[in-house]
Amino acid sequence: MFSRPTSAPRSYVMMLYAGPDTPGPGLRALDDAHMLLAEGHQVLQVFFYGPGVLYAHRNIAFADETPNLQRAWQELADANNVTLVACSTVADQYGMNPEADIAPGFSAGGLAEFIEQLASADQFKQY
Repeated sequence: MFSRPTSAPRSYVMMLYAGPDTPGPGLRALDDAHMLLAEGHQVLQVFFYGPGVLYAHRNIAFADETPNLQRAWQELADANNVTLVACSTVADQYGMNPEADIAPGFSAGGLAEFIEQLASADQFKQY
């Protein structure tokens, strides 16, 4: 009987550029992260860039009919040791104070931190 070879675990860095007002990409990214982790891969970092930084805002509110993706990212990060980083430069452009407005579970960081993680990852996924 032949068995299908399993691929070695890989490490991933993800970038979420789409904001919470268009939840489709955020849902796909979250589903992909869960799938990768379930398959034994590692998600090193999810970098929130452009409108995506709004996922990290402490005071974001989601409509009743939409899933709270901020909470979902926080739960994923807590359960799987995934680093959630909001671009501090872009956050500032959106009027966010990285010291006061970043939600628990998220951190503010720059593109240098993103590039450093990207250089150590096997794969990159962008949404």
